[in-house]
Amino acid sequence: MADTKKSEIDLDAVQNIVKKLKDKDKAKGITGSLNEGHLKELRDIIAEGKLAKLNIDTEAKLLVNSSSSLDKTAVKVYSSMHGFVNKIIQGILKNSIGRKIAFYLYSANSKKSLVQHLVLSVAYSVMLSLLLTGIIFVILLFVNAKFLFLIPFILLFVFLLAVIAFAYIAPMQSAKKRGVMIDTELPYALRHIATELLAGIGLYKTLQSVAKNDYGVLSDEMSRTIIEIENGTETKTALRHMALRSQSKNLNIALFHIIRTLDTGGNLSQTIDSVADTVSFDLMESAKQFGEKMNLFGIIFIFGAIVLPVFLAILGAIANAPIGQGGQSFMPGLITPTLLGIVYLFVLPAVLIFMAYYIKMIEPKV
Repeated sequence: MADTKKSEIDLDAVQNIVKKLKDKDKAKGITGSLNEGHLKELRDIIAEGKLAKLNIDTEAKLLVNSSSSLDKTAVKVYSSMHGFVNKIIQGILKNSIGRKIAFYLYSANSKKSLVQHLVLSVAYSVMLSLLLTGIIFVILLFVNAKFLFLIPFILLFVFLLAVIAFAYIAPMQSAKKRGVMIDTELPYALRHIATELLAGIGLYKTLQSVAKNDYGVLSDEMSRTIIEIENGTETKTALRHMALRSQSKNLNIALFHIIRTLDTGGNLSQTIDSVADTVSFDLMESAKQFGEKMNLFGIIFIFGAIVLPVFLAILGAIANAPIGQGGQSFMPGLITPTLLGIVYLFVLPAVLIFMAYYIKMIEPKV
C-alpha cells in the first residue's frame, strides 16, 4: 500500500513538472516539445525506475520533431520489418548500453526520445548495410565470383557496425561536440559572470544574463539550468545537473569551484575570474600540443599520399615486367593491375579521408 502511494506521488510530481514545462514552452511559442511519448518515458524512468517500453505503433510517434525525408524513409523500412527491429531494440534496452545512449541523448539535448532514436538508428543501419553489401556484391561478381559466399557475413558485419555507429557513437559524438563548443565560449562567459558579480548583481540574474547572451551552446545549457531553478530546483543542485550532463571538462571544473565557493562563502567573483584564467591557459596549451602533433601527421601524410602510391606503382611495374622466359612476368600474381586499382581507388582514399577526419576531430576549437 505504501509502495502504491509513493508511486502516485511520483506520478503527480512528474505531471506537475511536465505541466510547467508545457506552459513555459507555450509562452515562448514552442509547440510539440513534450508529446505523450516523451511523457510516458519520463514516467517510466522516474516513477518505475526503468527505461521506456516499446510503444511505437504509429508513424507519427517516430516522426515527432523531425521533417527529414530520410527519417520518413527509415520509418517505412521499420514498418516493413518491425518485428526484427523491435527485437534488436529490446536487446539494447535490456543492456546497460541503453542507459548510456539515453544519457548521451540527454547530454546532446536531442529532441528525439530514446526509443525513437533507436528505431531510426536500426532502420538507417538496415538501409546502409543493404546498400554497401550490394555494392560489394557487384564488385565481387566482376572481380572474383568465388568470394560471393562471404556476402551474408559482410552484410551482418556492416549491419552491426552501422548499429553501433548510429545508435551509440552518433549521440556520443554529438554530446562531446557540444562540450567542445562550450569550451570555446567558456572563458568569455566566466569573465562575464565575474564582472557582473563584482558589480553586485546576484548569481541568478548573472546566470540569466549568460543564458540570454550569444554564447552559443553554453547559453542553451544555461537556459536549461535556469528552467530547472524556476521550477523549484535549488541553484547548487541545478548547477550540479548541468555539470553531470555536460561533456565539457573545463565547465565541470568551473561549476565545481562555483558550488564549493557557495558552500564555503568565499569571494565568488574572484574564484570565477581565477578559473577563467586557468581555462584560457589550458585552451592555449591544447592548441600548442596540437601544433606539435601535426609535425608527425605531416610525415605520415607525405608517406601515405606520395611515397606509398609511387612505391606500389614501381613495384607493380617490376612484378609485371615481361622479363622472364617466354615473355612471362617477373613476379606473376604478386601485384596485379586489379589489386592496384582497388588500392588506388578505395584503400588509399579511405586512409587519407580517415586521417583528415581524425585531425579534424582532435583539432582544438580555440
